Amino acid sequence: MQKPQAEIDFDHLKQYVGDDTSLIKEVFGLFKHQVDMWAKGLDPKADDEIWSGVMHSLKGTARAVGAKKLANLCEQGEGMTGENTSEVLREKHAQDVQFSIDKALIEIGRWEYRQTLASMRS
Repeated sequence: MQKPQAEIDFDHLKQYVGDDTSLIKEVFGLFKHQVDMWAKGLDPKADDEIWSGVMHSLKGTARAVGAKKLANLCEQGEGMTGENTSEVLREKHAQDVQFSIDKALIEIGRWEYRQTLASMRS
């Protein structure tokens, strides 16, 4: 049985920051701040420009930490404008995006917990 894909691609992240734990913590802190700010704009009733802008911003911050599933969802969401969508579709998509954000934040929390345990042992 194949292991499910992780929410955060640590190999991707390490291409940019290496094994620098303090830098990874900083990147995760920025990610948490960004998703907190941008997720507030996940309004299915938003006009097309705002909706697309929120999706684009979330996509960028997701890609920066290797949250590929979230980035892909946001890329799909960017196109949900004009005749290509409805409020009902956007509502479902916003829920999917928020769920993916939550899963990424849980994975980051687990990583932070492991770092705390490791520092307590040393």
